[in-house]
Amino acid sequence: MIFSKKYPKGSIRRFISGWKECSFERYQQAYSLYGGGISTHPNIVSFLNKKFGNNFIFYVKENPTIENVIEGAYFTCKDHHLAASHQKDYHFFTYDEIIFPIAKHLKTLIPGKSKAISLLHKENFINVCYGRLNKRTVCLAKDNFSYKTRRNRSNEINKFKRSGGEIHQIDDFTCQEFVDIYTALYEKRWTYKTHNQEEKEKLIELYTELKQHLYGNVLTINGAPVAYDLVIKADSPQWISFDAVDGGLDPEHSNLSVGSILMWLNIQNASDLCQQHQKTMRYSIGRPSLAYKDRWCNRHPLVRSLF
Repeated sequence: MIFSKKYPKGSIRRFISGWKECSFERYQQAYSLYGGGISTHPNIVSFLNKKFGNNFIFYVKENPTIENVIEGAYFTCKDHHLAASHQKDYHFFTYDEIIFPIAKHLKTLIPGKSKAISLLHKENFINVCYGRLNKRTVCLAKDNFSYKTRRNRSNEINKFKRSGGEIHQIDDFTCQEFVDIYTALYEKRWTYKTHNQEEKEKLIELYTELKQHLYGNVLTINGAPVAYDLVIKADSPQWISFDAVDGGLDPEHSNLSVGSILMWLNIQNASDLCQQHQKTMRYSIGRPSLAYKDRWCNRHPLVRSLF
């Protein structure tokens, strides 16, 4: 078959590889079967699609011999970027590793643009590369830490508590408290940044519409918040994903290592949760942009779509 120039390359690739446009509900079914990442979780996809003017297009691939059996799904924006990876309006959703709801056995083309596809898909997509041809990596928290590290963190936590420190869950706070904690500590850590009303409204939307995906601890000393990282969580059948997006701390208490304590507690709590549900932990702190990340994480290669 010869395609005229009026058909974009993505449409041709989809036709050849058997992807069909589908409803959001079909995409949702695929995620419930195979899981995915945070930026591809149906709740978050639905939230962002509304904010971006319903410009997401969903695709499904079905078993060629068994009717209505879903083997995978993905979505693009109308400009063919996979997921919403080029959208920057909602910075608290990251695209450092994109995981789509795809059956492990499926081998196909992925008709979209991305340099941050998860290595989980390296056997799924035949038009991708990694390694020397894609040097991007993502930092995923280590599964195990040395005895020395565990002892040091335990000593830091005890010192923190002796100084009036307390550990709280983000669920313990109201919406307005969440916004105040996040913005105040972020601005104390990154003094060049202030949050305008529009940015605060987006945080309110995040809390009110996606509270079930908020995760992590807030550290306080004598009742005052001193450290908080915004962490987003999403559940899949075989793993639980966590994205540590960003956050802040009060530099006045840096002598108590509140940043290290917070990171440690968040990772350990995530690990405990995954063990409880017999799932793999995928705790991301983004790309290896800062040296401290190597203390907490291993670097995992990412996959790039070729054509």
